[in-house]
Amino acid sequence: MTSAPAPETPAHSILQSRDASRHRWISLRAMLLAFLFAPLTAWWTADQGIDVIFSLMIPPVMMTVAVAAGNLLVRRVAPRYALTEGELIIFYGMQTVVGAICAEWMMVTQPYIYSYALYAGNDSRFDRHINPFTHPWFFIPKEQAERFTDFRNGGFPLPYILTRLHLWWPYILSWTVLFSLVGLAMLCINSLMRDQWTHREKLAFPIIQLPMAVVQVGAGRAHPWRNRWFLGPFLVMFIIDGINGLHFLYPSVPLINVRFLADVSQWFTAPPWNTIGWTPVGIFPYMAVIGFFMPTDLLFSCIFFFLLRKLTQVFTYAIGYTESAGTFGGGSLVPGPPYFSEQSWGAFLALFVTAIWTARNYLKEVWQQIVRGHPAGDPGVPHRLAFAGLLFSLAAIGGLSVFVIGIPPVLVAVTVGLFLAFSVALTRMRAQIGAPSHEMAFMGPTQLIVDFAGTQNLPQAGISRMAMMFHFMNRIHRTHPMPHQLEAMKMGDMARINQRALFLAIIIATVVGCVLGHLCYIYKGYRFTPSAQGGEVAGVVSTLIDQRRPPNPVAMLFVGVGFGVVLTLDFIRFRLPGFPLHPAGYALAMNFGLDYFWFGLILVWLIKLFVERYYGLRGHSALHQVALGVILAEFCAETIWAVYAMVYRQATYSVSINGRLGWNQ
Repeated sequence: MTSAPAPETPAHSILQSRDASRHRWISLRAMLLAFLFAPLTAWWTADQGIDVIFSLMIPPVMMTVAVAAGNLLVRRVAPRYALTEGELIIFYGMQTVVGAICAEWMMVTQPYIYSYALYAGNDSRFDRHINPFTHPWFFIPKEQAERFTDFRNGGFPLPYILTRLHLWWPYILSWTVLFSLVGLAMLCINSLMRDQWTHREKLAFPIIQLPMAVVQVGAGRAHPWRNRWFLGPFLVMFIIDGINGLHFLYPSVPLINVRFLADVSQWFTAPPWNTIGWTPVGIFPYMAVIGFFMPTDLLFSCIFFFLLRKLTQVFTYAIGYTESAGTFGGGSLVPGPPYFSEQSWGAFLALFVTAIWTARNYLKEVWQQIVRGHPAGDPGVPHRLAFAGLLFSLAAIGGLSVFVIGIPPVLVAVTVGLFLAFSVALTRMRAQIGAPSHEMAFMGPTQLIVDFAGTQNLPQAGISRMAMMFHFMNRIHRTHPMPHQLEAMKMGDMARINQRALFLAIIIATVVGCVLGHLCYIYKGYRFTPSAQGGEVAGVVSTLIDQRRPPNPVAMLFVGVGFGVVLTLDFIRFRLPGFPLHPAGYALAMNFGLDYFWFGLILVWLIKLFVERYYGLRGHSALHQVALGVILAEFCAETIWAVYAMVYRQATYSVSINGRLGWNQ
């Protein structure tokens, strides 16, 4: 491809798409290139976790930038060998799935494989509530801890580490099977719902704007550096981050602070206003300007409901709940007013219900295709195959959990069902709202199980095994893989590439990401000494076992409140066009995701209102280029400082909401 494609008629476009589907079912060179870059993505993700704690992860984007830049050179020298836009999308899709798997899921799982056995003396709860119930396929038994003494001590080179990998392969393979099954279930749901969300509802997909621009540049279809609205902000932002990075290393260099500027709570020291809690004033440009891609009503709703949550904390204290105002119950599983975790759960369950209700006619069509077969000539993944894959993955997860691990069937069914319902709601919400981050603090199925069923009749072994095996379903969900899968599908749909090829590529990337993530953490342990983990799970299990309690009617009521608020907002929006409050904003804001960058979103919202009112579509297009320039500049600068930190094992400046020396650096 040497120039932008000529305009095509719809019929010609369809024929071209089908022809490409027949002759280019899958690009082996794109997948091979993705395999070559996957270890770099995995290592960056595992070693610099602060670069993947938001919706648009830096490592996959920058790997794609590198390949796209190289592809531009190939296009000049040997155009016939250059990658197409579709091949670049396959590459990015695989990198972002690898990064998502290697991020939070691996971070909260791999260190626990060894911690219960190797650090049993550090926490008495390990021997009381954890080690008696660990399964030897997934966790190191305490009696085998001596075989891993060298791992605990650390300080070994790579050749030695390679000789010790045989000890780890059983655990790597077991967790890879479980994660791959969960990933397959989510991928099959995305495949079944893809047409509804991308074509019929036409969700905005704000997060893919930069990755799509990168692959279009790499394919020769766009030249943003010729646009002053892109180039100017890019240079300014890159210089600012460069100066700040030098300030971190050499304090005599002045600082241009664009991260944490202040904390509102410092200005309110008397009750009840001091119960607003940590409320940072920060810009975080790369996160704030994503608001330029977000629909205006959704942007306003996020800001409105965040401020409402803060006022709710003040009101809760003022009416007498002085100990629990502003807390999130998910971490300790002890809910308290104003029950934010429960409100969040109710909101997400309502979003799931409304997603299914909105798609009810489409789902009837899907069911007809499952029963009668896939339409001839359709290059998409057959719904019958996706449905069979969903059933297989659910049956395999259930069989593994019940018959191998020993978790009671009811707990497995409820946990997996709630997690997938939450995942569907989160995925659709992210495609709709494009939130820069969706940090749902310790919000998981276990919270609802405790609220609705209590713990009096739950067996100790079942509680312990459920908490250990499904911990990744109950944490923060900042790098949930399912939205990344759908976004890759959307990008593929925009470029009219074969969805079956992309489906296969994502499955392979899931498996590769699991294996590489484990290997990266194992290498870090042997090389630099591992960290002791496991306290979160031990705390949850101890709370559930040592403090048995009945169902919580008030907590259940607030789940209903969250559910009702979403349905009410939807009801109003359908009858009052232009109503500014969107239920997705409520679902996101009732938890912790917006606390870092709410102030930046307010600035962006005001700028967007002004520009769109006085400059119209031309101004909106300029803001789009400004956002692309700012985000890419910050990512490029972060790449420099991240590489420096990885090579020299030294802390450096970061554009992230967390820092390399601490979350509030």
